[in-house]
Amino acid sequence: MHLHIIKKRSSPFFIFPFTLLLTLLLTLPWVSAKEQPKPKPEAWQINGIVAAIDDGYDRVKKLAFNKFNEYDLKNLKSLVQKPEDIAHKFFKILKDKTVKSSVRSGAAVALGNLGEAAKPYVKDIADILKDKTVDKDVRAGAASALGNLGEAAKPYVKDIADILKDKTVNSSVRSGAASA
Repeated sequence: MHLHIIKKRSSPFFIFPFTLLLTLLLTLPWVSAKEQPKPKPEAWQINGIVAAIDDGYDRVKKLAFNKFNEYDLKNLKSLVQKPEDIAHKFFKILKDKTVKSSVRSGAAVALGNLGEAAKPYVKDIADILKDKTVDKDVRAGAASALGNLGEAAKPYVKDIADILKDKTVNSSVRSGAASA
């Protein structure tokens, strides 16, 4: 038996609109470049993270700081500790040279995310940024902190700009200064 396969040609009246529609669909912006807002933390989350910062292992502290920095921390309420006490704890870790630099860097960024509670430490953070003997990661964290502290860091804008211009400064520190 002989089978004849009949090849049906698509009509140009179908192909053109279909191609046009497909092209339009593929060119639509499916991804938004808008940054997602940080979630607002519950008191138990922040209290747990702050408790983890007292852990004896630097890796746990580093993870705690990373988690802490994921939240919108502008209005911390109903915490076991006051934001000022948390800022002081973070500052002590930042200044402690026996703590790993990655943990100290996380402490700097977290301090910068605390807003008003971190204002008493702005000058010290700026001094850390300028100190060439301090580890590059800690200095980059300090730059990020100053950038997040807004108006409080305004007197140190010239210092940040000087770091940007100084080609001898490590690129990660200059990058932190640029984002600040």
